[in-house]
Amino acid sequence: MSSYNSSWFVHQLQTLLNRSQSSLTAMPQPAHRFVLFGTALSGGHLVADILHRSVDGRYGPLPNTWSVESLLERRHFFPLQHIRRHGAACGDYLFGFRLSAVDLMVTHGMGEPHRFMTLLHDQGYKVIHLQRRDLMRHAIATLKSKDPTNLLIDPQMLIATLKQLDEQRIAESSIVAQVPHLAIIYETDLLNPNVHTATAQRLCNFLALQQRQPLNCAMKLVHQSISDLVSNYDELCAALEQSDYAYVLSEASAKLVI
Repeated sequence: MSSYNSSWFVHQLQTLLNRSQSSLTAMPQPAHRFVLFGTALSGGHLVADILHRSVDGRYGPLPNTWSVESLLERRHFFPLQHIRRHGAACGDYLFGFRLSAVDLMVTHGMGEPHRFMTLLHDQGYKVIHLQRRDLMRHAIATLKSKDPTNLLIDPQMLIATLKQLDEQRIAESSIVAQVPHLAIIYETDLLNPNVHTATAQRLCNFLALQQRQPLNCAMKLVHQSISDLVSNYDELCAALEQSDYAYVLSEASAKLVI
């Protein structure tokens, strides 16, 4: 490529970037913005539901059409512009979207994904880090989500899923480490409906929103063991005991479910 063509290409690229930046600053955004950061089945639906039921900010309750979508599951040349475009199209005062480490590192090939998280924070997005402590149950839920009626879990698939989730959890912690964020733990903040009022208060305080009223969701709960979720629990335990993930057997416990 000649030096003239190279200079022309650089000039055109810079012009495109400048236009993109100008369009970014020209897009009006909702007053309150956040990102739900975490892997699938970490409680994103529950957080969105709690916010929808509890938030009554300065502009009134959220409409039934309010939702929290995943915006970077597919590759976008300008991911931040794509996010801001959705924010500008949001007619509500609260706008949020879901994001995972896979979206940043795999789908968009970011070598330093923490920089993008910092950029989001600088753009006014508050980061809510969704976490699950019970890796065993998270892995089983992930596998069962593909076939909810199947109670037979392949031991090697379980171990592979544990490894994948473990790697994602490490990556997530690294990505959010340098920005202020609110940690929401699935087992302690979301699983038990009786704690949703307290969780709603934490979310509203973090997002600078007013809470409408305490959530009337007190419910009687029952225990459910992992052996109720799968039909080959003993086989899974035997395989895990011979793997690097034997420790999840002692961490996994009966959890409260509706």
